[in-house]
Amino acid sequence: MIREPETLEEWIDYLAKEEFPVLSETMSRLGNLDDFVTDFPSEMSSIILQDPNMTARVLKMANSAYYNVANTKISTVSRAVMFLGYDTIRSICLSSGVFQQLMKKDPSERLLRGISGSFQAAVQSQQFSAARGDKNPEELFIGSMLFHMGEMAFWTFGGKAAKEVNELMAEQGFSQVEAQEEVLGFRLSELTHGLAKRWGMSNVLLNALKRKDSPESESRNIILSHRLLNTANRGWKNPRTKQVIRALTDYSNTDIENARKIITDSAEQTVEVLKGHGFQELIGNLNFPPGTSIDRSQFKSTKVKIVKKRKKDELKKPDKEVINNIMTELEFLESNEAELDINFVLQLVLEGVHRGVGMDRALVSLVEGGTKLVGKYAVQDRNTTLADDFSFTLEATPLFKKVIQNKEVIWSRKAVHGPMANELLAKFQVMLGTSDFLAGPLMVQGRPIGMYYADRQITLQKLTITEIKAFKAVVDKANSILDSFGAF
Repeated sequence: MIREPETLEEWIDYLAKEEFPVLSETMSRLGNLDDFVTDFPSEMSSIILQDPNMTARVLKMANSAYYNVANTKISTVSRAVMFLGYDTIRSICLSSGVFQQLMKKDPSERLLRGISGSFQAAVQSQQFSAARGDKNPEELFIGSMLFHMGEMAFWTFGGKAAKEVNELMAEQGFSQVEAQEEVLGFRLSELTHGLAKRWGMSNVLLNALKRKDSPESESRNIILSHRLLNTANRGWKNPRTKQVIRALTDYSNTDIENARKIITDSAEQTVEVLKGHGFQELIGNLNFPPGTSIDRSQFKSTKVKIVKKRKKDELKKPDKEVINNIMTELEFLESNEAELDINFVLQLVLEGVHRGVGMDRALVSLVEGGTKLVGKYAVQDRNTTLADDFSFTLEATPLFKKVIQNKEVIWSRKAVHGPMANELLAKFQVMLGTSDFLAGPLMVQGRPIGMYYADRQITLQKLTITEIKAFKAVVDKANSILDSFGAF
């Protein structure tokens, strides 16, 4: 950071663009619950597969005791998205993105306690929302979880300003709000509001941050849940804690005994949620109310392990375990026709090619009008315009025409020969950013209706015969399954 931000808008810009650049884009895409309802499985899977941490979290959550009561093994992101559903997947993506970024630096005790408290308040908000019969308790989970994200981001990335705020509180007895306004000229809740608005978060969270809550509003749920944990830090028998519990009782239209049970159950469920998110190291920071069955001494507060992204010079290669998992999913669909859905098959192929074969970009394109290939779905290491830009006439791209007409899998560098080979590959370099790619037919009832495409245009790593064999195995299996599929 060359110059430390000064105004509220500058701080919002700095955190969104400098500290959370990828997350800002993801958050905007995930914003409101209605944004991706139509095509959420492929869109969500694409977002998740770009991030190894998020991929690990989603698979871990899908196999956790909290969500997977039947203990059915789920080994692909595509299946996890279908199993967990949109709301749960979204909350995992948001929490993973925000908290992983915050913990990349050496996390302070204040940050770890803040993250633990955010999850506990989130589960509590969700449970009180369910008790009230609200339509979307998961939205309360997300809103409550991110209620202090601006503050946590400031304490992590605030530099000199954060140090000055701390000094005013520690040495001169300023309250948090007074110190924030003295140094920054605004409250950190306003910073959270600015980030939430920038990322397209719901009005429930925005209203809670602005304290726009009526006795019946969902925003009041978020405010009371966090207020309860704040007062409980002074003791669960503290008069102010009891006062907040009574307010939650009135809000949820229940009795005091049931409200206390919700609070106790929520604390216990938070343990499972933290385990599912891969944050079990934070369980020791939770504030357990009297009556919980959790033995806090079992859990020590330690640093959370972050899954490191692949280094630029680390070579990609096919992952046999992932490919086997994809094959198992495809075989299940083959033997259970009632479960067969062509979009799910395509998503499994993309995941298999991307995660299993080890490709940077994987795409499904369809033939339109019998003459043109048009990109439909893509899974990539990072967002590119591949799906939007992938539009080619078959006559102008004889190599793609060969894939469709001959129904064969090809490796570009082994599929072109003769004096015009270099010129042809150079054209693909211009059109796709690479001339080293794999392609195979998308077959339904023995008829080619499109094409699978994959490359390593992002990492620029060379392909080998190992990748073509793995790619062909996944594509052939999918085509075999779709051979008897009904009309597309």
